[in-house]
Amino acid sequence: MSILKRYILGQFIKTYILTVGGLTGMFIIIDGFERLDEFVTKNADANDFLIYYFLKIPFILSYMAPQSILIATVITLATLSRNNEFTAMKACGIGVTGLTLPIISFSFFLSVGLVVCNEFLTPVTSQKMNYLFNVKVQGWAGKYKQMHDRLWIRSGNGSIWNIDYYDPAKTLMKGVSLYTFDPHRPDIRHRIDAESAVWNGQQWEFFNGYIRFFKSDGVDSTQYFERKAIPSLEKPADFKRLQKRPEEMSVRYMYQAIQKQDKEGLDSTRTWVDLNQKLSYPFISVVLALIGIPLSIRSSRKGGLLFCVWVSLVTGFIFSFFYALGISFGYKGVFSPVLAAWGPCLLFICIGFYMLLTMDSEKLLPT
Repeated sequence: MSILKRYILGQFIKTYILTVGGLTGMFIIIDGFERLDEFVTKNADANDFLIYYFLKIPFILSYMAPQSILIATVITLATLSRNNEFTAMKACGIGVTGLTLPIISFSFFLSVGLVVCNEFLTPVTSQKMNYLFNVKVQGWAGKYKQMHDRLWIRSGNGSIWNIDYYDPAKTLMKGVSLYTFDPHRPDIRHRIDAESAVWNGQQWEFFNGYIRFFKSDGVDSTQYFERKAIPSLEKPADFKRLQKRPEEMSVRYMYQAIQKQDKEGLDSTRTWVDLNQKLSYPFISVVLALIGIPLSIRSSRKGGLLFCVWVSLVTGFIFSFFYALGISFGYKGVFSPVLAAWGPCLLFICIGFYMLLTMDSEKLLPT
């Protein structure tokens, strides 16, 4: 790598560290003020508050790191252009692509690093973070526990739910069992096993199952049913908050969940979209770098550094809008999961290459 390229890379890395550090700090401060009241009202230890945000840093970085690339790129190149350093480098015979290749390369390796982080580090810290908040702060320890892919939930009346699969969007359970105990003795009073259960707006309706009634020496009787409404204290919201969030799952876990859903004949579209989103989001770094390079050089001709930052923020907002729109269409089944997560990235990569190839234009955007 030439001296000029090392110089540009060094300037970019310094700017990037300041940018991602500043955005991460702002996120923690804003989110901290929102969460502080929940910790105080529950009389949580101050150490729990600090540990919670220490564990949250990998999640925040996984979100902020790609977004920071655009601002760092624009600030670095606009500063070089304002000081005429960029013009001097071009006069030495080095093209725009050659000068900006270190930024694109750094963005690519950052994306790969984020994929690895999201696979091995972020799921672990996110699970510990949510466990700390839900169990130690909110006090849900006695209400539920999560084991592997199944949910084990203790109801307020002492009953226990065991659920193989729960779809919060459809309020649908698969492979559900409900154990009811004798209030005076630790014996099972009756057990409900059903193929599925759906929330009808007021209570849970169980389908294709049976109820076994027990007495002290064993099973007393069994009743089979095709459809049966059973009152319970739990509502869909109680099960939804126990589901693993995307940041708590690795790509391997998501793929195993998809295989299980497909095997059981369940709709795996949403999980496929989450998997592709988890893989594509880190590579937003490369997309925003390709967009930021021509934008910073073009906008520096039209105005100062603040103007360049304003243009980059608008561009980042536009990309984020298209990316979120694609994910939304993926959830609804309008787009395939691959197109929903990767389509906006491919579109803006093409726009970035087009703008790079038309750098000689005097207009802000090529026509």
